[in-house]
Amino acid sequence: MAATTTRQAGVAARTARALLTVGAAAALAVGLAPAPAQAQTGSIGPEQIANQGLGAFSPESLSQLLYFGNLPGSSGSTMMGLAHRLGFSPNMFAGSPPPSPQPNPEITETKVIGKEVDGRYERWLINSGDMKRGITVEVYRATRSDAPTLYLLDGVGSELPSGFMQWGAREQFGDQNVNLVIPTGGQGTMWADWNVEDPVLGISKWETFITRDLPRFVEPEITTNTRRGIGGISMGAAAAVTTATRNPELYQAVFGVSGCYSTDQLGQILTRYTVESRGGTVTNMWGEPGNETWRAHDGLINAENLRGKKIYLSSGTGVAEPGDWERYHGDALNFAAGMALEQATDRCTRAADRRLRELGIPAQIDLRPTGMHNWHYYSQQIPVAWRSVKSALY
Repeated sequence: MAATTTRQAGVAARTARALLTVGAAAALAVGLAPAPAQAQTGSIGPEQIANQGLGAFSPESLSQLLYFGNLPGSSGSTMMGLAHRLGFSPNMFAGSPPPSPQPNPEITETKVIGKEVDGRYERWLINSGDMKRGITVEVYRATRSDAPTLYLLDGVGSELPSGFMQWGAREQFGDQNVNLVIPTGGQGTMWADWNVEDPVLGISKWETFITRDLPRFVEPEITTNTRRGIGGISMGAAAAVTTATRNPELYQAVFGVSGCYSTDQLGQILTRYTVESRGGTVTNMWGEPGNETWRAHDGLINAENLRGKKIYLSSGTGVAEPGDWERYHGDALNFAAGMALEQATDRCTRAADRRLRELGIPAQIDLRPTGMHNWHYYSQQIPVAWRSVKSALY
């Protein structure tokens, strides 16, 4: 038995090393990662990788990096099977994703069933009759009763506490006259209404919850101001723009940090990556990519609906900043994917800039020279985004 265990451990170790090598090789092949000798120094700065292939990046090369086969017994891509927590948590290796939500057939009505209050910070537990489960919503109240409301949509992990609260929302918005409303528990769902129930992600009716239920149940208790903004990071950035285009009457301001706003080829790859990272099946969301439902959720096709709103979009380039290698704990796969994803959102944000210019819709587009796809970068841009759009809410 001991010999068998030792052999199994050896096979596992060799498999892990092989996958790491393949991932690093794939990253190097498309110009997305530093050479192994650099990676082992523990100090990677922008000057070392600033010129590694940014102009040559393509959707195909991203797909090759993120998808190079499936591990036995895993769901989704190999890379995401190994790296569930890529860049969406302050501690990137803080544990497994939360358990899959199990629908409760006894939940048939949407209503507030509980609230925890800690000063201005509150946690609301709301039963969703559509999703047949309880949803925890974070609320950070303004100091005045006539403040507008800003809905914030988290990234793929959708943790509790949310990334926004973990990364300084109290400090960033402490002196701002705005109520924050942050839903949690939407991991891998794109914060969307799905066509069918997913075996892993459960019933997803997030757009309905965000646009109908939260304004109906939360806003009357926290404010007399009916003006709203919506913003997000990564998965939440894409959802914020999509939600604003699909419900233009609800929002006066919208922002996205490190998001992709189209359902074109690159957008489809990133959406698949997001959904599969939490074990979901992407066709359960809107059917086969490219159909009319996907097009209806394309923020650039439907960008005309953003006219008249304050808009802010931001992305880094995937070029690392000092300390980024350490933030990824020396994990070459996650590091390479963090670079690739932000290079992709840079391309997406530039496409959004072109589309909005084509339509003559004013927007602030902030294309940063560095920055990887993680909360270290997002948290720097959220206050900038808020300052850019907040005048529309007063």
